[in-house]
Amino acid sequence: MSDKYNDLDSFWDIDKLVPKKKTVSSSFSTSSGVKEYTVHYSDAQTEPSEEHKLTFSEMRTQSREEVTEYVPSEPSLIRRVRLKRYVDKFDFYGNFRKTALIYYDYKTQRCDFVPFYSYMPQYTQLTSQQKAYYFYWRDEIRRGRYIKCDYSYLYLYVYEILNLPDKIEPARGIKLLTNLWREYREALPRIDAYMSVWVQDYCFVHNIPCPMDEIRDFIFDVISGADFKEFYLSDVADAGADGTGAMIAYLSDYDWRRSKYACGDNKEIFKNHMIGSLRAYLDRYSISGAQSEEGLATLRRDAFPHSLCTHAVKCKLEIDYVPLSKDDAMRQDVTAAVRYAENKLRALLGAKSRLGIKGLPDEAKFIIDRYFENIFEIERKRRERECAPEYERLYDAEDKHLSFADADEIERASWVTTARLVLDAQLAGDDACISVEQAEEPIHSPSPMAEEPCIESEENTGTSSDRINTFGLLESDISLLSRLIMGERGVECDDALERINEAALDSPIGDIILEHNGEEYVIVEDYLDDVRSWLDGIS
Repeated sequence: MSDKYNDLDSFWDIDKLVPKKKTVSSSFSTSSGVKEYTVHYSDAQTEPSEEHKLTFSEMRTQSREEVTEYVPSEPSLIRRVRLKRYVDKFDFYGNFRKTALIYYDYKTQRCDFVPFYSYMPQYTQLTSQQKAYYFYWRDEIRRGRYIKCDYSYLYLYVYEILNLPDKIEPARGIKLLTNLWREYREALPRIDAYMSVWVQDYCFVHNIPCPMDEIRDFIFDVISGADFKEFYLSDVADAGADGTGAMIAYLSDYDWRRSKYACGDNKEIFKNHMIGSLRAYLDRYSISGAQSEEGLATLRRDAFPHSLCTHAVKCKLEIDYVPLSKDDAMRQDVTAAVRYAENKLRALLGAKSRLGIKGLPDEAKFIIDRYFENIFEIERKRRERECAPEYERLYDAEDKHLSFADADEIERASWVTTARLVLDAQLAGDDACISVEQAEEPIHSPSPMAEEPCIESEENTGTSSDRINTFGLLESDISLLSRLIMGERGVECDDALERINEAALDSPIGDIILEHNGEEYVIVEDYLDDVRSWLDGIS
């Protein structure tokens, strides 16, 4: 009976229900060495492709790193760059590089635009129509023709450039990147945020200087939107007026562009005079002159963030730089200078409101006041003319410039009048009587001007009727000099340079007045007041 109940109780014995475990001998060694294991598959199993096989050693995290360090060849805010490449076998985008090499020379026939969107675009995501358009578009880009595209096509090509440095030389790659940026930033405005970082990192990784020549025309927006501005500020002095505007935007806590007076018709006036008045003042902050290693900051981050980055170019950046943003005294001075210059501009426009100024050095006031002195004088004369009674304008001389041709015509007409007055006079001798017919013929005055006639050529961009003074200047020359005095930048004066300097040598100034400052022609600062007086006398 008891055996019967014992058999019934055995039903609840869980150990009897669980299958027996097989004893497996361990093949791991107790030695400290690391062995390499490969997984073997039976015939019944499907073996993965060769590129998906991983050995145990490949799955280990490697602690070794490769470090490259260099110092920029030119003095700048960037003092030292270190690149750290980790020996990491997890290359998640390795197939992208392999495919990019295969498709590098691939081309398609001309086809219509097909939209394409992907957060991280890759070749495998393209449909046949999208793939055809991408390779057609890419071929057009390589030919310098920037046809329609959207964000994902552009990013896919950028990833090619970043990940194929052995196929696309960095000197050529940086031009491709900046050209894409310049040509598509208006149609695709969100690329500014990404390209400002990727172009910067591409230069750091390949030891390339800032491509200022390629981004000069939109450097203001680049620096305003860049997270790490010191890279672009290092060469901003070579960017002309836009570079100065970018420095103002970065070094000043007050943004003059948001002023209610800097809009509409006044927008360009504000921009030109704000940059013109502060440019000389900002030269005192030489961003490339300081060589001290004290006060440096270090930026640490991954290269090419938010991009498809393969193992070949993946690295960490460590950048030692001069942090302009931490110089509180500089920011206070520049902020006060910007506000002081805006007060001058408000007064120029007739506005009575003024911004508060605190702690502006006298040196800055002197530089800004000197700039606006001539601007205010020109504006005063203009307002006087506009406010004069209508009848007074009738007494003004005719607004017409004299020329050698006009002088010859006046002289000829005067001789005709003389001949008519003495026609009936009885003078002794036939030679003393001047006939009307003789007077009608051109008569050359024995003056020095007649002895040395001015011979004009097509290269002088004008005829004798354009001459307005005895110094041989053209009306366009006077206008050019006036624009330079008013602080306008980028004035083209190659054709007029020799003519103006020769005229200045013959003038009371007695010296050349135009010289090249490394980026454009400007009036020699020491002769600025003399040129104003000279122009007032001949115009």
